[in-house]
Formats: sequence, C-alpha cells, structure tokens
Amino acid sequence: MKTIFTLLFTALYMTVFSYNWIPFGPSGVHANDVLFNAGDHGYSVICTDSGICVNNGAGYSWGTYNYGLPVWEAIPYDSSNVLLVMGDGSYADGIYKFNLTTNTFNVVEWCYIPTFIKFNTVNNTYYVGSRYNGLLSSPDGIVWDTVPYFQGKGCTAMDFYEQHIVIAQENNVFATYYSDDGGLNWNQSTSNIPIHNLKFDQNGMLYGVFTGFSNSSGLYLSHDFGHSWHMENFIDNMNTVGFDVVGNLFTGFHSAVTPYEGVAIYDTTSNNFNFLNNGLPNKNINRFEINIIMSSITIFACTDTGVYLNNNYLTSIQNNYSDFYNLNIYPNPANETIQVESSQNTTIEILNTQGQIVEELRIINPKTVVDISKLPSGIYFMKAIADKTVSEGRRRMIVKKFIKL
Repeated sequence: MKTIFTLLFTALYMTVFSYNWIPFGPSGVHANDVLFNAGDHGYSVICTDSGICVNNGAGYSWGTYNYGLPVWEAIPYDSSNVLLVMGDGSYADGIYKFNLTTNTFNVVEWCYIPTFIKFNTVNNTYYVGSRYNGLLSSPDGIVWDTVPYFQGKGCTAMDFYEQHIVIAQENNVFATYYSDDGGLNWNQSTSNIPIHNLKFDQNGMLYGVFTGFSNSSGLYLSHDFGHSWHMENFIDNMNTVGFDVVGNLFTGFHSAVTPYEGVAIYDTTSNNFNFLNNGLPNKNINRFEINIIMSSITIFACTDTGVYLNNNYLTSIQNNYSDFYNLNIYPNPANETIQVESSQNTTIEILNTQGQIVEELRIINPKTVVDISKLPSGIYFMKAIADKTVSEGRRRMIVKKFIKL
C-alpha cells in the first residue's frame, strides 16, 4: 500500500531533465568511494571492491592496486599517504596506509569488518567504524583505541557538524547515537530507526537513509543533531544521500525499480524527487562525493561500474524555471560591490567553494548593491530563493557563480 501511495504521489511532481554524465576513472570497477586532492600532487583515489585506483591529479593515467579486499573509504593523511579501511570478514581486515609514491599498502591496525574512516577537524580525531570492533579513535591515525561506549555495537555510518557527532548502528540492534560535545559524552537517540547512511547539510539538518524494501524504508530527517528522527519521505531502495557545494540534497538508489532509481535531487520544500538518470550508465548508487577545488558545481556518483560526474544539472534547472524567476549579478568578476537584480523578493546566501555560508541577506528591492569587499579573493556561489512559489509548490531557487577579485 505504501509503495502504491508513493508512486501516485511522486508521479504528480516528478520532472525528468536532460543531463550529461561523464566517466571519471576506470570503467567496470565497483566504486565504493572516491577521494580527491590527496598528497602533495593532488591524487585522486577510487575505492573499489578489490583495492584502489589512483591517478596523479591529471585524471588520465590511472593505476590499479588490488589487495584482494574491498576498500570502503579513504581519507588524506600526509604529503605521501592516504588512510583507508578495507575488508569484509578476513584476518587481513583493518586500517591501512597507502603510499602514493611507492604504491604500497601497510597495515596500521587490525580491525574486523571495518565500515568507515573519518577525520574530525573540530576535535582533531580520526575515527574508524566496525561491525565487530565498534568505534575506534586515534589522535594521529597510527595509535588506535576502542571507544568504550561503543564496545559490542556495530558502527556503520558517521557524520559531524561543529561539536555534534552522530553514529548509526546496524548489527541486530538498530539505533543511532549522538554526542553534542565533540565525542566526550554519548547518548542513544529516542528514535530507533535502522539508519544506513548519514549526512549533515550546511545548516545542521541531518538526513539518514533506511534502505531496502519495507514499510519503513525511505529518507529520514533529524532537526536536533540525531536526538530524534522523523520520516521525510517513504520510498524503497534508497541507498545513500549527499550534498553539492551549494546545498542541493542528492539521493541515490540501489537495486531499485524504474522510475525510482539512480540519482535524484530531492526538493526539501516540495518533497519532490527530480531524477537525473539520462545518460547515467549505472543506476546502482553507492556514494556521492564532491571535489571542493573545482570551479564548477559538480556531483560525483560512485556506482557498481565506476564513478561518473555531472556538472550541468543546475543550468538545466534554471532554464526550466526561467519564466518564473530571474537573477542577475554584475559586474562579475567584481572587487568591492556587486549589484543583484532579482525579479521578485529574494533570500540570498553567498557560499564559498566548500559550501559554507559566508553571508546571508534579504533582498526586497528589484536592484540591491551587495558589499563583498571583506570577502577573500576567490570563487563564490550566490544561492537565491524567491518568495513566490510555482504551481507545483516548489520555491524557486537559482545558483550563480561569481568571482571576487
């Protein structure tokens, strides 16, 4: 009954656009994760089901280094190394260091069935999750200890926002756990939802996925940093969520049924999935990532047959709604001020290339001068949300790039 309701409800709102998906890295690999800008030479690393694929930042020549175990996630470590977790139930499972110069794996810590590796810049701590060992932490990425609170708990997902840390558990006991003080103290969520994937947005809203096919599968939201959860949208076989640098929420599906499969931008105002599957070679999505140094707004999708990028989805959306809402910025590039011209009342957010909001303001007049003199030189994005709604119930949003000289 839930599936029928979802089909009828979503069919009223779903719009299909034309997008271009471009292969990134070797084809035919089962991609679990992709890491950018590692080491001194800006290496890219794709984590696969048997090892990793690495290039030197140019994006053309890739080397494949198989260890015979699935690599789930990799993070930068130093000028020559990345840290990664790999294994799915063998004596070789663990935390490894991979040298980007010698192309060699070296074990750092044995860890049975690891699931993720993270570095928290707020408390300067490395974390590794495991379905068997719970949660491990390290101050330097070399010496690891088990976090006592998580002994016996299978930790499968983790994300941070300021001092807030949230962890999902799957092994038999479905729960999420949160810390509001950088990991010093932990509590269990009041909502025991089997969350599979976690991601904070730029404002501290936390999204989670209950994957699979059931009466409770779908997208969940926490307004209080993981203390409690509520259902955002009932839908089957969603597998992962992610954000681009301007805050669009991407949802990925795995083993799903047409047309609710592949990649979609989820409109949090209208609860609408806008699917972006035209030209996407594989619709089994394992993860989303972004490359923060790219000058264009781009999303990378890790799939069962490789990594694919899309960098023209915003242009397509803007053209689709040009009859409702226009936004102009000039001069561009600019040094001291820019003039913003809007066809209606607008809320403006200026974001840097990491997706962080650096300024927020309200524009009532059709033309408004915005002081940007205090911003460092670089590339920025102006995200504008109009007051007026279109017939489908969406709030109009436009994102445009500008350069501060």
